[in-house]
Amino acid sequence: MKILVLSDTHGDTNKAEEAIRINKGINLIIHLGDYFRDAQKLAALFPNIPIEYIYGNSDFMIDDVPAEKMLDVCGKKIFITHGHRYSVKWDYDKLYKRAEELHADLLLFGHTHIPDIIEKDRYCILNPGSTSDPRDDYDETYAIIEIDDGKVAPRICHF
Repeated sequence: MKILVLSDTHGDTNKAEEAIRINKGINLIIHLGDYFRDAQKLAALFPNIPIEYIYGNSDFMIDDVPAEKMLDVCGKKIFITHGHRYSVKWDYDKLYKRAEELHADLLLFGHTHIPDIIEKDRYCILNPGSTSDPRDDYDETYAIIEIDDGKVAPRICHF
């Protein structure tokens, strides 16, 4: 299973589209908000790849789009959130607690526009950064997560 993770596209899907095109064999796309309508656009452009998405703090008129989701992928519990409800710009303590409460294997978030992977105890926390508005001298980034034979291998990808 190969998962492409995006966040914080903010209306500019050019790099997100490029990431999908250059990564062959994507089985799932996850968009972590800001703007979830970009995820809907990507779903229309790549109808053969399932996409999961949530809304972020810059999304409005959200209808029935959730703020968080728990996914079960290849027997791994993946919790997705934008991150703004967990004060991620200050620290990850609330994320750690949430991952433990949910017994998540992976917790994916965005909001900071800064890529990060932290492996802690029995779970992994990942922020793919931003494909359109990177911060702190980072380039545009996204993440790839491969799940094979029960093993999870996340990595940050740069353009």
